[in-house]
Amino acid sequence: MDVAVLGATGDVGRQVCTQLVERRILPPTSRLQLVGRPGGASGRAVHGLRADLVDAYDEHAPLIDVAHSPDDVVADVIVVAAGATSPARAGASLDRTRLALGNREVFAGYADAIARHGSGHEVVIVVSNPVEVGVAVMARTLGAHRVVGMGAWLDTLRFRREIAAELGVRRHRVGGFVAGQHGEDAVPLWSTVRISGHDPAERERTLRRLRRGRTLDAFPREIAVAQAELVEVAAVDVGAAYRLIDTWPADLRLVARPWMTHQSGAKTATATAAATADLVEVVLDGRETVVAGQVALDGEVSLAGRPLRGVLGVPLVLGPEGWTRVLLDPLPDDEARRLRGAAAAVGASLRSAGIEDGARAGSGAGDDLPSEEVGVEEAGMEGDQVGQAGQARSRERIVAVDGQGARDGAPAPESSWAAQVHGLHGVGTLTGLAGVFSTRGVSFESLATEPVDGDGDAGTIHVTFRATRRRARALERAVTRLATVRSVVVQETTDRPSSPRARADR
Repeated sequence: MDVAVLGATGDVGRQVCTQLVERRILPPTSRLQLVGRPGGASGRAVHGLRADLVDAYDEHAPLIDVAHSPDDVVADVIVVAAGATSPARAGASLDRTRLALGNREVFAGYADAIARHGSGHEVVIVVSNPVEVGVAVMARTLGAHRVVGMGAWLDTLRFRREIAAELGVRRHRVGGFVAGQHGEDAVPLWSTVRISGHDPAERERTLRRLRRGRTLDAFPREIAVAQAELVEVAAVDVGAAYRLIDTWPADLRLVARPWMTHQSGAKTATATAAATADLVEVVLDGRETVVAGQVALDGEVSLAGRPLRGVLGVPLVLGPEGWTRVLLDPLPDDEARRLRGAAAAVGASLRSAGIEDGARAGSGAGDDLPSEEVGVEEAGMEGDQVGQAGQARSRERIVAVDGQGARDGAPAPESSWAAQVHGLHGVGTLTGLAGVFSTRGVSFESLATEPVDGDGDAGTIHVTFRATRRRARALERAVTRLATVRSVVVQETTDRPSSPRARADR
């Protein structure tokens, strides 16, 4: 399967690409597409990033491709790390509305391009802020179950780490989820926390000790007081500010520590990328896994007997086709009240961003990025109700898939294709070619080889296969990137006229 990273050269996008390759989440026959903006600095930098990744990880790097136009994005999983972000610096406050208004158009542009030219089955992971705005905009165009926001998973990992640190264990021994909005309106669900090796009685005693007699009713006020105190302390000694955070309860540390990181002048790109790579790995793995994420809900789960509708972070089941269901048991009163408050905050943010028919519940922004100055480099840091009429429009929407009509969710039509692959004479060419096809679920209808050229170094392989136009494009791009391939010509062999598309020598 193939992965595209929109905004690949930004702080987070670059980290996502690096971790996908370094962690070997993509096999060598898969394709990683680096997407930048045409005409801008990122449009040039994607070529340098590709060269850098190949230099660093040549032994196990996937096929790495470059694209500039949204129309050229071809992948099974699409990571949205594009758009404006905010500089990290002390004393700045986050203007969520301004960031949302700027990035809303970025989200809409990519969503429309994916709908027009995509297969209809891509899974989209939204990383850019405000993540809830990205989910609302893209889910409205692509379908709710294909779009997941990364923020709740990053908050969940932070929450687990804070609990694990206080107990003196590793994070993998702690379960539990964070719901709500990514940022200050995150809702730590203490009722979901589980600790490996603890029976129910031990768990209850441990949680009472960790919570220190507090409930979530006072959580927003605690966050505001903590931030004011950190500003005062950090003005003298940033290290002392972090030491102060270490004395607070785990749920307060969950919000305060990343906020302080941005106030310090740093960003949380590495943690954000790690959480994103986790979600990509889950989708590519082919099995369903319980994670947390921001999604556009339409009554799949209820809170205090009332169906939730709109964008909100929740525990959910994620798999190769997107998210399939929400796992949210009845919550204690304080968690339910806090989650309702987060839903209201998300809804207000979406309305202020002009998303009136997006998804009713949420807004969001990442780890409180300071944003009095909004940059235009692609960096990607970490609604109102999707009403019945809006959902009906989404279900009935006809999208153009490379010039062919296809109803959302319906399989795109397949055509017959012939490819002429001119490659080096050696077993590596055939092996690589077979790997590219097999990892994309496409079989050869026929394969034949011509005699090698006069110098004996190269020859031509003829391949026929059936695939959608979108899949054929992806195969062509991937085969072109094989080290042993010199050129590729792919031609549709159906009755309707089409012209060969040739790729120049590498």
